[in-house]
Order: sequence, then C-alpha cells, then structure tokens
Amino acid sequence: MSTVLIAGGGFAGVWAAIAAAATRDRHGADVDIHLVSSSGDLCIRPRLYQGASEDMLVPLAPLCDQIGVKLTVETIDAVGAAYVQTAGGVNIGFDRLILATGSQVRIPPIAGAAEHGFVVDTYQSTQIVDAHVAGLGEGETIVVVGAGLTGVEVAVSLKARTGDAARVILIDRNEAPGKALGHGIESEITAALGQSGVDYMGQTQIDQVAADHVTLDTGARIDTRTVIFATGFRASPLTEMVDAERMDDGRLMTDADLRVLGVPRIYAAGDVAVGQADEAHQTLMSCQHAMPMGVAAGRNAVLDLSDQPREPYAQPFYATCVDLGPSGAVFTNGWDRQIVSTGADGAEVKNQINMEWIYPPKADLGREGIYNAIMGG
Repeated sequence: MSTVLIAGGGFAGVWAAIAAAATRDRHGADVDIHLVSSSGDLCIRPRLYQGASEDMLVPLAPLCDQIGVKLTVETIDAVGAAYVQTAGGVNIGFDRLILATGSQVRIPPIAGAAEHGFVVDTYQSTQIVDAHVAGLGEGETIVVVGAGLTGVEVAVSLKARTGDAARVILIDRNEAPGKALGHGIESEITAALGQSGVDYMGQTQIDQVAADHVTLDTGARIDTRTVIFATGFRASPLTEMVDAERMDDGRLMTDADLRVLGVPRIYAAGDVAVGQADEAHQTLMSCQHAMPMGVAAGRNAVLDLSDQPREPYAQPFYATCVDLGPSGAVFTNGWDRQIVSTGADGAEVKNQINMEWIYPPKADLGREGIYNAIMGG
C-alpha cells in the first residue's frame, strides 16, 4: 500500500486530506492517507482579527475518522526525500508528500520588534494579544504596523473593542492605507478608518520598539506598550528543506499539478506554494487559494500513485472582502478588485465568508456528504 502524507492541518492540508480520501474511495485506490498536524484543531485563521474564540477551532479527529484518514498530532521538524521527522524524533515515511504547513507573520528586522511586538497569527498568539489588551488601562495607545488587509481589520476590530479607552494608530510606509488593494478599496478603507476612530500615520516607519514606546523614522516617540505587527507573511521554514526553486517569501514553485518543480514526489499547497491561478495570475497567501490548491494536490497525489492522469489546478475566480468595523465591509470581484458591495451588504458577505464558506464540512454529514461538499457529486 502506498502512502500520501499530508504535512499541515490548516486549510490546504485539511482540504487535501478530504480530496485525497474522496479520490481514493471513488477510484478504489490502494492508498493510505496520513495527516500530520501540529494541532488537533483547524484554526479559522482569517477570523483571528476579531479576537480568539472557541468557535474558531474545528476538531480534526471527527472529520478524519469519518473519511478514513489517519491523524497524528505532532510538529514536523524536518523534511527528507521520503520521510518527515517529528519534533519527537519519529520518522514518518511517504510515497507522496503534500507540504501544507502554512505561513507565519514576517516581523521586520526592527530593533526590539521580535522581543516586544505582538502578532495576530495563531490562536495562541491571539489569546496573548486579547489578554494583554484586556489588561490595558484608560488612555493607552495601541499601534498596529502594516495597513494591508490584515492590519486594517485588526485595527478597526481593536478600536471597536476598546472604544474611547484606547487610541489605536495604524502605521504604514504608504501614503494611504490599503494601497496594495487598489484605489477603490483604498478610498473605502480611508473613510472607514476615520469613521471608526483609528488614526492613520502614512509614509511612516518604525525604527525601534521598546517595552513602553516606539521610535519613528522621524525621531518622534509614541508611548505604547502594545505594538502589533501585520507586516505580511513568510512561508513555513520547512520549505527551506526542499531543494527546489522558491520565491523571496519562501513559497515553493510548483507545476500545473502542484508538484514542486524538480521534486515530483512532493506536492505543495496553500501558503507554502506558488501556483498558477489563471493565465495571468499566481496564487496569493489566502485561504481562498489554499482550499482549492489543497483539493488539487490531494486529488493529484492519489491519481499519481494510481498511475492515472492528474488534473491541473486552476482557479479563475478571485475576490476580496475587508471588514471595516462600523462601516460594514467592502467586497470586490476579480483581480482588478471591482467593488460589488459595501456597508451592510458587504458585511453580510463577510459574515458568510467568516462563518460558513471557510469552514470544512461537518463530520456528521457522513463520508459521501463530506466528499460532495468539497469535490461535488
């Protein structure tokens, strides 16, 4: 019996496990599927800007049991040519590996940033932020660094939670917030920050972070005990153990089937991989790419071991939705981010995304129900 080993229990890994199991069962493949995850839960990571809550954790065991996937809760420390090694020193072999170990916030090389900064990145790091913010006194200042999608959502959420008790400042090197998201969203974000009471400081960088203040590149000082970095992501360090071409952010280059270029036994999906979403666009570090990439990788790994034709990954649809707090949300369609809805209508879409679309199928749907939800009938 051959083994498909899936490294990582995030969106790409879980969707890969479901797709691999569905392909195995529907084709009668003699393949064992093994999911190794550092956590026993899938964290609904895109919701962490709201603060940590238990409904963001989806237990993996019931789902894996239902679809006949072995689950091992261990951290993977090393990747070899035909095995992975866990933190406990155990080697787990594979015939095909799907690397789906995600990403982590890339904290910039600023003096004191790693020591004194916070991130809203994992469930545990978000709990730390929640506890810290809850302990702040009246009149404190919270600084969020990075005005991309994550930074904006974190800033407006923290302002909504703290109200008049805290000042929230959003800092970015760009003149306007959300610059990389396009002019239409940029205008919506700028207006929303004003309405929510978040102060924006553009064309600004931090030179140093201390326990009780930050120093800006202008020499100015902001007294704060809370600096949260939302400065982009870097792929899991495990990608560095694969001898293959990668991007500056660590993501591995893949072929049309999501096999790592030059390493046909290893597939990559989600935030560790670069795939071709359509003829003109590569994938981004986003759950909307991680999930279908996981499906393609899981399906193709089993087809590969069964000597059947693989099916290329493609994902022509792309959308963006940003939570803007009291202003609702802005939802766009397409890579050029044409605005479809804003305000309350946008917020309704964002709520559907957060509470329905990015959750895996429930185990009580049964095996075929789970497969149909992900793969279709």
